[in-house]
Amino acid sequence: MKKLGQVTLGAVPTLVITLVVIGIVLGLGAVILEKFVQNIQVGVVQDAAVNATNAAIAGISTFADFQSVIAIVLVAAVILGLVGLIAFASR
Repeated sequence: MKKLGQVTLGAVPTLVITLVVIGIVLGLGAVILEKFVQNIQVGVVQDAAVNATNAAIAGISTFADFQSVIAIVLVAAVILGLVGLIAFASR
């Protein structure tokens, strides 16, 4: 029986595709926001829009930095699951 939070080997392709889609969305979001910043005219209201957009770009890049950590944790969970399966298969 599968326990809560357990990663099975059959879920690996879904996890990989999810990480790829997240990477694509983050990349497209950063490109779109960068183009948006370049098209804003200079002015008082526009400065606030530029600052807000730059903060959004910084947030996207910060989240993107953690994507490699998330991938490592998922791979470790799969490896630990396989080791546990092998270790407890004889029981």
